Amino acid sequence: MRIGFNFTRSEVLPIANKLLNDGHIDYYEILIDNFLHLDPHELLATVKCPVSFHIMRSRFLENDRESLSQMAEQIRYHAHILKPIYISDHLASFSCNGQNLSFLSEIDYRNRKVLIEKASWWQEQIGEKLFLENFPSILDGGFEAPEFFSDLRREVGTGLLFDISNAVCSEINCGASTESWISEANETRHFHVGSYEPSVSDPNVMIDTHGTEISVETLSFLSDLRSRLCHSETTITYERDRNVEYDSIVQDITRIRQQLTLQKNAVK
Repeated sequence: MRIGFNFTRSEVLPIANKLLNDGHIDYYEILIDNFLHLDPHELLATVKCPVSFHIMRSRFLENDRESLSQMAEQIRYHAHILKPIYISDHLASFSCNGQNLSFLSEIDYRNRKVLIEKASWWQEQIGEKLFLENFPSILDGGFEAPEFFSDLRREVGTGLLFDISNAVCSEINCGASTESWISEANETRHFHVGSYEPSVSDPNVMIDTHGTEISVETLSFLSDLRSRLCHSETTITYERDRNVEYDSIVQDITRIRQQLTLQKNAVK
């Protein structure tokens, strides 16, 4: 198993490098949207470890195909130079009735035919297997999502970028059991883990924030996935977008390793 850290902006590079040099992480997950304007050779010279690509705002379910084709061309070029471990994207809604949303929204999985066609086309544009991230559900989508991701895997060949803490959010928010994800989680080799916090508008709703340390519930679910996570080809990316503090991040990564009964830098 390899543990990574999400590298979202250049200001985070010193902490990311220290985590790498001190042996706490093995790779960076680059939020590639923020770096497409750079020559990938510059990134290759700057980043001293393997990388993966995480796409934030392709909006491939909503964006026009001309714009998406241009973005995919840039991603393919960067991938050719940087050779990412995987490329992932969000399966989510960014707008409603033409208006941009302040926060991502879960898709309506009942629009199965359209969603599968768009995911298939976008994967073709990317030029390699695309891993799509599950959403921290608030409503009934939490019960529908595992089956839909299974359909995508079988019919399109996409993979699941399984966000462990998002699945915990779904269980808290709408009662969709984390156990319903285990079958699909066993089919993937790429994972996310981060934190969630109560929504400002409704404290009973947990939202994906990446701003604090991971929860006890997330650590518990990690244990349930131990057999899949403790594998040489598996990656798990630790996300921290706010309060990016070295000691706090190291504490969380250490807790992850301990929960999985892994010694530092060991691979099973």
